[in-house]
Amino acid sequence: MFSKSLKPEEVINFLKKNPDFFIEYPDAIESLEIKHESGEAVSFIEKQVELIKAKNLETTTKLKEFIINAKENEILFLKIKKLIGIILNSEDLERLLTSTENFFEKELGSEKCKIFFFTQDDLFKVSDERVIQPEIATPVFSSIFKVKNIYLGGISKDIASLTFGAKAGVQESAICKLNSKEVAGILILGSSSQQKYTPDQDTLFLNFVLEVLSHQIDKLIEVRN
Repeated sequence: MFSKSLKPEEVINFLKKNPDFFIEYPDAIESLEIKHESGEAVSFIEKQVELIKAKNLETTTKLKEFIINAKENEILFLKIKKLIGIILNSEDLERLLTSTENFFEKELGSEKCKIFFFTQDDLFKVSDERVIQPEIATPVFSSIFKVKNIYLGGISKDIASLTFGAKAGVQESAICKLNSKEVAGILILGSSSQQKYTPDQDTLFLNFVLEVLSHQIDKLIEVRN
C-alpha cells in the first residue's frame, strides 16, 4: 500500500477504517511531526487532546444555542397562541385590527405595526386612517407582491411615509399581504434599526397569523352583510 504516492484523502480513509493502526504500530507515531499554532512541536497525544477539547467546546456551544432557541421558540409559540385567541374572539372589525397591532408592538417586540385596507365600503366600518385608496395602493404595492406575499427588507421613503408617517424614521419592514376574500390590504411591521427584518428570516409564524387574521376579517365582514 505504501509503495506508491498516496493522496491525503486515501490516508484519512485508511486511518478511519483502521482506528487501531497506531496501537499496532506505535513506532509510526514517532515519525509524525505536528506543529502547534505557535510553531512549536507537540506530541501526537497532545494534539489529540487539543482536537477533542475543541470538538467538545463546539458541541457544548451548539447544545447551548439549541436550548436557547428551543426556549425562545416555546415563548414565541405561547405568544402566538395568545394572539390567535384574541383574533378569533374579536367581534368588531376595528377592535380586531387595533388589538392585533397593539399585540405586535407590546408582546412580539415590533416597533411599529399597522393594518391597512385598500378598498373602502361602508359595511367595513373602519376608520378612514387605515384605508389607502386603490389608485394609490396598487402602483406602490403591486411590484412588492409579485414573487411573495411577505416582503422583508429595506423600505422606501415613499412607503414609509404612506404607512407610518414621514417622521417615523422606519428603515426596514415586513410587508404582509392579507389573504382576505372580502378586502385587499396589508399588515406592515416597521423598524427604525437595520437587520430587524432581513430576507433570509423565517416567515412561518407570520404566514399563520395572516391566515387566521384574514379569516376573521372575512367572517366579520360577512356577518355585517
